[in-house]
Amino acid sequence: MVNDTPLKPKNPKKAKNLRYDAQRRTEFGQILKGLRVAAGLTQEQLAGLVQQEYFTFISQVETGRCRIPAQDTELWARILGVEPQAFAKECVRFYEPVEYYQVIYRDDHKSGMFS
Repeated sequence: MVNDTPLKPKNPKKAKNLRYDAQRRTEFGQILKGLRVAAGLTQEQLAGLVQQEYFTFISQVETGRCRIPAQDTELWARILGVEPQAFAKECVRFYEPVEYYQVIYRDDHKSGMFS
């Protein structure tokens, strides 16, 4: 008897993590670092302003290891001196699968904050 059941992926975690794009997160982290430096803030100072207990969180965001919490997007934008809606749009562009960004902003003819 032949088993017609489709094979499961050998590593189910890999399929789940397809939405994580390390290169794009790292690129955005460098942009964020530039904004922080331009605002005259250290990682420690920014951590305090965004109510993070540890400044190492800022380092992790800037190196692409983690992302800005969605609920803090507007706070980060205001502290870094950028328009919150444009900043949120860039968070979607760099943190979410590119297909989301393309569908959401397909007919938006305004350029992004960084493009």
